[in-house]
Amino acid sequence: MLLLLLACAPDESPGCEPGRSLDCACTDGGAGAQVCGADGTWGDCACVAPETDTDTDVDTDEPEDTDDTDIVDTAEPDDTDTGIPDDTGTAPPAPLQVYLLAGQSNMDGYGYVTGLPPSLQVAQGDVRLFWSGLGAWSDLAPSSYGSYYGIEYFGPEVTFGRALAEADPLGSFALIKHAVGGTDLASYWYPGTYRADPAQGAGYRDFLTTIDAALTDLDAEGTDWEIAGMIWMQGESDAFTPEMASAYESNLTTFIGRVRDDVAAPEMPFSIGKIHCPTCTYGDVVRAGEDGVAATVPHVVAFETTDLPINADNIHYDGSGMRTLGERFAQSLSGEPLSVTPTPAFTLTGGFTTYYSGNFFLGYVFSLDRPITVTDLGTLDYGLTGLSEASQVVLYDAATSGIVARTTLPAYASAPTAPWSYWRYAAIEPVDLEPGSYILASQVYYGSEDLYIFDAGITAADGFTWVEGRHKDYASVGLPTYVSTTPACWFGPNLLFVER
Repeated sequence: MLLLLLACAPDESPGCEPGRSLDCACTDGGAGAQVCGADGTWGDCACVAPETDTDTDVDTDEPEDTDDTDIVDTAEPDDTDTGIPDDTGTAPPAPLQVYLLAGQSNMDGYGYVTGLPPSLQVAQGDVRLFWSGLGAWSDLAPSSYGSYYGIEYFGPEVTFGRALAEADPLGSFALIKHAVGGTDLASYWYPGTYRADPAQGAGYRDFLTTIDAALTDLDAEGTDWEIAGMIWMQGESDAFTPEMASAYESNLTTFIGRVRDDVAAPEMPFSIGKIHCPTCTYGDVVRAGEDGVAATVPHVVAFETTDLPINADNIHYDGSGMRTLGERFAQSLSGEPLSVTPTPAFTLTGGFTTYYSGNFFLGYVFSLDRPITVTDLGTLDYGLTGLSEASQVVLYDAATSGIVARTTLPAYASAPTAPWSYWRYAAIEPVDLEPGSYILASQVYYGSEDLYIFDAGITAADGFTWVEGRHKDYASVGLPTYVSTTPACWFGPNLLFVER
């Protein structure tokens, strides 16, 4: 503070101790201080000048509260350094999350598209796919080298991509897939010791070529991306030779390390679907190797698949199994609980008769004591030879006679779809059923190849009760009204479900 010397009355006392001070009165009535000088005499009374409204802060240590010009805010950089647009105030979008898919036939996919609900049989625009069989980016759709009677196969890419997008609606996702059936890890997928190693197996080299082409396209279009993870479904081909099976854990450990190096993602999450191959001589050795890798290599998980239904070849997952496989890949990477696989409402556990033929729309009434979700409708294919004609399957509400769900299984081409205890299934858009009574019927021409069964020994799934048989003649779709109370009479249709 600025001290002004005003005319104050000095103390008349004789000499004083230098540095000593005394209070004194100022002429304006205020208080001042009188200090003893070095010569032992009192100085004049020093008084503080009164504050006025025109104070310019020159005499103070701090500026007035209303003066902003002397305050510099250094806590945050200006907007030009943050990458945040001035007009929106929002952060830039997160990078595109890119996942790699590789393996042999169960990654390529042997599930018929009839094993997908209609909404997943068509392209999904919110997930991108670069499949080596196409060589260009497209919307996510069933992508497999296989087909049968003109109907395409699909692999786990469909439900894997769908599950990723549904778990994070605000994210953006892309899949890069290269998979070839009948290929082994020991040689075909051998990664070499460096990226351009000429000793690499053909599969690994083609895998890197596919990845490079896909990422180059993303760079060319200016898309910001990052490698988010990889899924692996392979091992059956290594499970028939003891040397390959024994080396599987070591080979897969090397493979994961090389992929991470070659895509510059050293901590890339990696998910292994453990093989389910009853006919593989050394399948248990490969499965133990997969568990070993998951236990010893960081950021690697392995999950079970032996509960997923497979085709009659005892190697390839059917439609419902492939759907669940894709979901489990996504869930294993995020640490979420794994999806349960749909199960049949009724299974054959005893004897039966099968010799009638003709045109029928036949089925049964059943009751439920709990809520479920129906995922697939199916019809009998005794002998697993495929259907000679297409079959419509219809689910009714018994109380209202209204149709709840329906689908058509194609002729012949339905053969590889889902052979669970002589039934073939086609997926529907999931339908929730509440406790109550329902009618299930299928329309088939039952001849020498397609026979229905009756007087069968069956076991109902928990919550289901068989009430009575129903049918109508001439195979036309319509509510079956002819009733038989014989247990498991006219057993043609079936359904797959999960509990809610």
